[in-house]
Amino acid sequence: MRPLQVRLVTLCQQVLALGVVLVVLTPASGVVSLDIVGDHTGRQPSTSGQAAPAELMSATVPTSSVEPTVTEVPLTGASGGTAGLLGRTVAGRASAARVVSTPQAVSGYSAIGVTWQHGEDLEEDQISLRVRTRTGDEWSDWEDLEYHDEHGPDPGSAEDEASRPGTEPTFVGEVDDVQVEARTSGGATLPDDLSLALVDPGSATSSETEAPADQAGTNDPMSAAYGQDDAEQGDGISLRSATTHAVPSALPNARAARKTVAQPTIFSRAQWGADESIRNKSALSYGTINGGFVHHTVNANDYTEAQVPAIIRSIYAYHVKSRGWSDIGYNFLVDRFGRIWEGRYGGIDKPVVGAHTLNYNQYSFAMSAIGNFDVVQPPDVMLRAYGQLFAWKLSLSGVNPASTSQKIGRGTFQAINGHRDAGSTACPGRYLYAQLPLIRQYAVEATGSAPVVTAPTPVTITAPNPQNNLDASPYPDLVVRRASDGRGLVIPTGGLTSFQKRTVIGKKGWDKVREVLVSPDLTGDGRPDLVTVDASGTVRIREGRANGKFGKTVRKMKLRGYSRFAAVGDVNGDGRNDLVAVYKGRLVVLTATAKGGFSRKVTRKGYGTYKQVIGAGDVNGDGRVDLLLRSKHRLYLQTGYGTGRFAPPQRVAGKWSNINRVVAGDFNGDGHPDLVARNSKGKLVMLPGRGDGTWGAALGPVANLKTMGWLTGGVNLAGGPGADLIGVSGKQLVVVANRDTFELGAPIDTGVSFAGMDLLLNAGDVNRDGFGDVLARNPAGELYLYAGNGTGTFAAPTLIGTGWASITGLAAVGDVTGDGLPDLVGTPVGGALMVWPGNGSGFAAATPVKGGVVPARAGLPSDTSGFDWVLEVQPVTLKGQADYIVRDRASGAAYVYSGRKSGVSSPRLLGEGLGAYDLAG
Repeated sequence: MRPLQVRLVTLCQQVLALGVVLVVLTPASGVVSLDIVGDHTGRQPSTSGQAAPAELMSATVPTSSVEPTVTEVPLTGASGGTAGLLGRTVAGRASAARVVSTPQAVSGYSAIGVTWQHGEDLEEDQISLRVRTRTGDEWSDWEDLEYHDEHGPDPGSAEDEASRPGTEPTFVGEVDDVQVEARTSGGATLPDDLSLALVDPGSATSSETEAPADQAGTNDPMSAAYGQDDAEQGDGISLRSATTHAVPSALPNARAARKTVAQPTIFSRAQWGADESIRNKSALSYGTINGGFVHHTVNANDYTEAQVPAIIRSIYAYHVKSRGWSDIGYNFLVDRFGRIWEGRYGGIDKPVVGAHTLNYNQYSFAMSAIGNFDVVQPPDVMLRAYGQLFAWKLSLSGVNPASTSQKIGRGTFQAINGHRDAGSTACPGRYLYAQLPLIRQYAVEATGSAPVVTAPTPVTITAPNPQNNLDASPYPDLVVRRASDGRGLVIPTGGLTSFQKRTVIGKKGWDKVREVLVSPDLTGDGRPDLVTVDASGTVRIREGRANGKFGKTVRKMKLRGYSRFAAVGDVNGDGRNDLVAVYKGRLVVLTATAKGGFSRKVTRKGYGTYKQVIGAGDVNGDGRVDLLLRSKHRLYLQTGYGTGRFAPPQRVAGKWSNINRVVAGDFNGDGHPDLVARNSKGKLVMLPGRGDGTWGAALGPVANLKTMGWLTGGVNLAGGPGADLIGVSGKQLVVVANRDTFELGAPIDTGVSFAGMDLLLNAGDVNRDGFGDVLARNPAGELYLYAGNGTGTFAAPTLIGTGWASITGLAAVGDVTGDGLPDLVGTPVGGALMVWPGNGSGFAAATPVKGGVVPARAGLPSDTSGFDWVLEVQPVTLKGQADYIVRDRASGAAYVYSGRKSGVSSPRLLGEGLGAYDLAG
């Protein structure tokens, strides 16, 4: 037997003997406990649809540190442009909007990631990154790389100064080659110093099967480990204990005498082969712990137990060498076998500041689940490990794991949270996030005390927290019943029509341009082109590029005296796009010729009083392009004949006296030309086209562009289905990209009928499977659960309760009891307001609400009798407070009142024509 094995056996015998003594001498409430290896009572089976991995109390680990290597492959230059080593970009030409790397050879169980220059911060919807792999002769499909701007060191910290934005590391496994693609939208250019990181975790020269390292003393506030900085050595054999860094004597989180939970077994940094030479030792810092966050690493879920140390080394190397962090970002990691691993250096029982939850690292800790839990359920052994670790770690700071009101930085959270609770991110995946209530339950059980009752009598409830997502998007949805046949439908919301921030595509000299317009392709390359007119009457056509920018002038015309140019598309059906302008009060059609020029045809007179001529596209569905004319107070439509001439102007309904600019284009991606109109205050609204020559009511405001001159656009420049805007701001040419968000989407057939029901409730994830569910009640008082699957469709109904007919005002209000599960509130006949707490399969017994009211925001009209829907929903834009969606009883139009810190905003139109539905939730 090897010396290390002898020591391990001896240690186990000593611990077992000690355990016998402790069983006799230690009272049940004592703070010392033994973790007996084997089955735990009450363990729940895996819900992943496959056998849960067995809990492991040992690991195949390297016997010494392993040096990882990271190879950086440049994708763009340090000062912009594409790097010379790239094999190809869009259409074989250099492009600042899309770049594809040459295939890169990899070996072993490799990981990759993409990072870029510090300070070039992009929103998640502005950059798209994908990867594919080759094994033999077969290339895989392209898959998205996860990029979240909510991961990293806190802004302003010393660690942040050297950090680089980037994706999460992605494990590509045993493959031959990898290739990545980067693409931007919204007119944004690719960031400088974009780089592909190829991470090799290194190979251990030898490995052993070991139990977790002995980290004795970490529960002792007077532990000598506070001053330890090197692994102890004995007889030439490393004890492989977790090292710690010297902690200041005035540490704010130094533990006073208090009851702590028994520490779970934790594998040390040495056991996953951490190369301590690569981390920044001077950057280690300590904060306070008021709560914890659950993350996931977004890698494959089928790894073996022996691959875990290499996976952690890859994450470590990528965080340090590519992202520029001082150490691995997470304080702890847990694998699918239920084994907990030490993450960031500094002492497992110390409040080490990590780089895991942007803006909250100083006040919390985090453990990341190794795997992608947006696609599979987490195994129960992993959830129990979370419960044990969080219970112990929180107890060191005197935090109750059941607490629902913890001050963490600037926010108030529960003691145990998902990363998405602190930012706009999908982390830790929908399936793991759905199990937070169970993690909290396991953490409470691990404290050894009686579980905290989640709904005391009477219960004081927090403000409503509606949960209304039923389809694949993150935005709230409406569930409705069609009056004609009782069919259930889901009507998605989409974040409300809006535009992104301005992106500069021309840096100077644009203040000298008299007119600017964007036209459908004039040069024959299939891309939109830019038309400018200067003070001398020179018209220039600049060719469009694939990145949403424009290149050199390819055509030039001298048209002195011409003004009010408009891009109209193909007015005469010859397959070439044309222009129109006004000359001496007459409309002139500039028809494109086969040789690349234009022929001029003077048509109607009487155009001298119009402020603007607008190419409207085919607004009436007859296949011919039309014109719009804006005067000082009115808007007119001229339908096209398809010959280069237009019918007499017809007035467009509506108030146009305060409008100073109109742009036409398909802004909502439904195939019909819409209008964007700017008023004198600079606010933009969007009027959706109906395809019959009319437009719907104005939506918005969708942007504020008061200072922008020559607002134009109406074509797609930045990618996505909706048209974008372009204009001049000061001396610069700028693109204002469409966010491609919308008010209401096309209804989704749920696959079920709600006929015979008298109440619909969009209740949230009632059955804790990661998807939103719907409840329906019939007049007999039976309550049915329609389980959702995340696509807008539902399973057949399941009866979950009776006796609900007498409850008035029954409403789904989300989690108001603070346990992470959605609840119901309502008032029994002759009784007080009650709350029915969710329990994961239905609802527990009712409890009175303290004070008899549900906290709500002021701001809605005092008289809501004109509304037949008043639905509180999660924020429609995913920001701020919960919102209200109402329907006007008379018109059938729906409006949203957006929640603010105090009250609500003015109502904004969501959509018209909703009178066909008689129930909604």
